[in-house]
Amino acid sequence: MNDQQSQPKYVVHHPVQSAIGDYANVNNTFPAPQAAADPSVAELRRLFEEVNRRLAALEAADRELLTPAVEQTAQAVAKIQQGDESPEKQSFLMGRLKTIHKMAPDIGQVIIATLANPAAGIALTIQKIAQKAQAELGMRNAQPATHVPGSGGQ
Repeated sequence: MNDQQSQPKYVVHHPVQSAIGDYANVNNTFPAPQAAADPSVAELRRLFEEVNRRLAALEAADRELLTPAVEQTAQAVAKIQQGDESPEKQSFLMGRLKTIHKMAPDIGQVIIATLANPAAGIALTIQKIAQKAQAELGMRNAQPATHVPGSGGQ
């Protein structure tokens, strides 16, 4: 049997996640039907589309290290946005935001600034976590993903 050769290179075990190229594409944590129905989910989806563009620009080794933290951040944000505001989930999100900022400051700034933006309609708990991360990391003038130069207005 030659089953190994016929197996796809990437296997998606969770239907809300997908893989493209050699890095995971995390924006499917926020499915299109939900994004169409909820402006805050649409904003989160746009955020992680911008993050995916920035991940794609990284060298493969850096992308491989950073992608799991970004995926976990997206999943934590999705859970909190859906109402899971447990202290564990909030603490986990704060830790992931700080880790991403340390590993790739430009990507961390995009994520944190967008999540802290009250105009995005994102859950208040997420905004407060992101605002606290901004304060702790000294990110006073960071811009949300929708205003990042070179993002094409996305």
